Amino acid sequence: MITLHADVITAITNKPTEYFYLLKITNELGSIIKAITTHWSSLVVNSVTYIANGSIVGLDPPQLNTTVDREQYRITLSDPSFTDGATAEAGMIGYDVEVRMGFLNFSTKQPMLELERTFLVYSGTIESVAYNIKTEEQGEALMQIGCSSPLADLDLKRAMYCSRDYIRGRYADDSSCDQVYGGSGILQLKWGKP
Repeated sequence: MITLHADVITAITNKPTEYFYLLKITNELGSIIKAITTHWSSLVVNSVTYIANGSIVGLDPPQLNTTVDREQYRITLSDPSFTDGATAEAGMIGYDVEVRMGFLNFSTKQPMLELERTFLVYSGTIESVAYNIKTEEQGEALMQIGCSSPLADLDLKRAMYCSRDYIRGRYADDSSCDQVYGGSGILQLKWGKP
């Protein structure tokens, strides 16, 4: 069950609800590559400075059109200075992505900057990056990031083969597979409630 801070509940229940997004991309070493926000001014949340540069064009969650949806979480960023192309070409696959939704306090109209007063919308890894430059009269450069689907692994059907030695090699005290492969004899395993 998701529990929300009382201030967030107040901000959501009172109309109009004013919110903003916080996007953070981190490489495999834990260094922050991008930290940007849709708020009109830069914000510091959990000692991370999110820059307000207007580059977030779209944050598109997977469409909920089937019972188990495997669509990617898509992020579209504008790049008027053409600096993200080199970053995309260098390789961003596997980088961590975190998208949070922040809210403005209903009475003061100031952003609530404590981490517990934000809502985690998405957390995952980058699976694909596309950099598109349109050379029309008013050209544009867009970086499209495809992130892993939160439900992608639900329909995988992989058999797991394990043995006592395999489990003991990973977890020395685990005895769950001690009698699974007991030679050719019939094993009476006790599963479930007595």
